[in-house]
Amino acid sequence: MNKNLKVGVIGCGYWGINLVRNFYNLGVLGVVSDLNKEAEKKVKKISKTIKFKLNYRELMKDNSLKAIVIATPAKSHFNLVEMALNHNKHVFVEKPLCLNLKEGKKLKNLSIKKNLKLMVGHLMLYHPGFIKMKKVIAEGLIGDIRYIYSNRLNLGKLRKDEDVLWSFAPHDISMILNLVESKITKIDAFGGSYVKKNIKDTSLTSLTFQNNIKAHIFVSWLHPYKDQRLVVVGAKGMIVFADVLEKNNKLLFYNHKVTWRDSFPIVTKAKGKKILFNFKKEPLKIECKSFVNWILKNEKPVSDVDEGIKVLEVLNKAKFKLAKC
Repeated sequence: MNKNLKVGVIGCGYWGINLVRNFYNLGVLGVVSDLNKEAEKKVKKISKTIKFKLNYRELMKDNSLKAIVIATPAKSHFNLVEMALNHNKHVFVEKPLCLNLKEGKKLKNLSIKKNLKLMVGHLMLYHPGFIKMKKVIAEGLIGDIRYIYSNRLNLGKLRKDEDVLWSFAPHDISMILNLVESKITKIDAFGGSYVKKNIKDTSLTSLTFQNNIKAHIFVSWLHPYKDQRLVVVGAKGMIVFADVLEKNNKLLFYNHKVTWRDSFPIVTKAKGKKILFNFKKEPLKIECKSFVNWILKNEKPVSDVDEGIKVLEVLNKAKFKLAKC
């Protein structure tokens, strides 16, 4: 990597520390910041040479930093991204881009005006399993896509300022939009608040596309076990991408058949066939490297600000529906 490029990371919490590790390993990490002094201990475990600041504004004013990586609570994204862009920094922000579509478009316009890169952390688009899934679908393995559904379920991590929709669903929305590549004509959503009033702990969002493909996304942080699963049903078969499973079982093809006999549908089940991919590649490393390459080589990543806006549009419409529940 280019030694002249230095990146600052704001937020060294549960997920942010992984970004610190990856940008350090890429050789572009300059400074990190967190409001919690205890975070410095985690940072120093990666390398004692990493500079740590309590005041993130110091990173904004640091002329040696060409880019800022933001891994803070979603409610702070808009202000921090706007501040970084106004300080002429390229920005990588964890999902979601922000919590308001109007503000998201304002950030996009600001990045264009400043001629700066603005990338959103939709991690699953960089997962080798998903990339392989999209490739074999494009090659016709399952025929035309008919239906897609996803589950992203766990017990925790609960948020007090954002619905589970905003915390869990961006990954699945981004994957589904990436697979379908068609205009959405209808969005419905419902859910329930059980821990804190007006904060949805579960939600089910349904999408209808112009090409008649339908999809639904079920997310919950009040679930007895962890499940992360994307199922694509096609005219000639089905593919399941289950990131919670071990290694070569993450991506399976099911060549089930449905035939008719005397006006009755007959189902012939098939065992899942493993679709191999390089599961040793870390998706986050690929994502971080994509941000660096965008700055250094102008190679646009799949999750640029335009893609982030598309996901934000779905989230905002689903949020409107959820508010009525």
